[in-house]
Amino acid sequence: MSPATSAAHCLPLRVERPCGKETCSGEVVAIDTPYAKEIYFRCAPTLSTERDTDFEHQVRRFYGCLPRLLEQSGASPSNVVLERVFFEDFARDMNTFQQVRAETYYKAGVPEDELPATTYIQQPPCRRTQKLEMQIYAVVPKAPGSISIRTMFDETTNTTAKLLDIAGCRHLYVADINGLSGDALNPGTFREQSDRMFENCAHLLAQHGVRFPDVVRTWCYLFDIDNTYAEFNLSRNAFFAREGVKRLPASTGIEARLWPLDALCSMDMYALLNPESATIELMHTPTLNEAAEYGSSFARGMKVDLPDKTMLFISGTASIDERGVTVHLGDTRKQMERMLLNIRELLAAQGASFANLVQAASFLKRAEYLELYELVLDEWGISKLPNTFVEAGVCRPELLCEMEAVAVIPKR
Repeated sequence: MSPATSAAHCLPLRVERPCGKETCSGEVVAIDTPYAKEIYFRCAPTLSTERDTDFEHQVRRFYGCLPRLLEQSGASPSNVVLERVFFEDFARDMNTFQQVRAETYYKAGVPEDELPATTYIQQPPCRRTQKLEMQIYAVVPKAPGSISIRTMFDETTNTTAKLLDIAGCRHLYVADINGLSGDALNPGTFREQSDRMFENCAHLLAQHGVRFPDVVRTWCYLFDIDNTYAEFNLSRNAFFAREGVKRLPASTGIEARLWPLDALCSMDMYALLNPESATIELMHTPTLNEAAEYGSSFARGMKVDLPDKTMLFISGTASIDERGVTVHLGDTRKQMERMLLNIRELLAAQGASFANLVQAASFLKRAEYLELYELVLDEWGISKLPNTFVEAGVCRPELLCEMEAVAVIPKR
């Protein structure tokens, strides 16, 4: 570990705490900055071998624990900014989830118009006894007025955005942007929805006086990715050309079922509204070529050097080599190792390591790969990462796994 990474990882700048329940797994990572405490949670509500644990039991367990976990970090449910929920089955469980979620925030005194921006994804947790998994991001001001957080709901796109002003930097997060037509009888083809999704992004950004070149990170979810990814790339490339996007954002493109069920694609995005307040740089590694060289318009990662911290956004990364070629065809273990190698080298180029990760998601093409994957993570000494494990198709049919991550290096 480099001196810079070691300094970033020591107390009191970073606190890590595993979940203490035998039937749950999860982590709490708290980052201390001069202006706020930023808290990242990952929660898997059950590790039980009993297969009759139902969804309502699990979601109530999670939202029952959340206030306690927040309190341990000096926070409350009102400090939650973003939620990402990974479902096993939307059609069966969404109504129950919405009811329990609403009850929890109402009990905590959070007004409906200040609820977190939430992303809903049907990517089944790899542990089959587990019906959902959650990722949470919360921000606690160090002093009244040290930061501001605004919640904005856009009726045109039916999206919730969070605008955070921290140390003069204005961060915009928007969740669950889709491209549905609004006509329930004709929701649109995949290409029509994808084109409309990007237009909705432009509409949302224009409300803040910026355009897509100011977007730093996107998370793109596609239905039937083996048959839609090429069309998605055409849609994205055409939109970027029109918008004049030169600095490609970090991005993940991954398979998921979406909510509403007629949605064939959706996106989360993060933009820095006043980019002059930070230094923004593309991340590179000799082990990977640039994705644009084979027609995918995204960067391998993005470094955002802010007054209070440095953020590293690692794009969805798989078993691809320096020529952009899939390597280790059919070999699950070696694909996992190459994926981790690529991520390790992206981090190392910025003086960081896996120890700086605050949030990660691993997408396995088949849930049965989980046991092997956990063995590989243990061999690499990174089994305690805040890492979500879900089953999802990757952007190439021959790829068996992919991982995305966020790393934070606090500043003293």
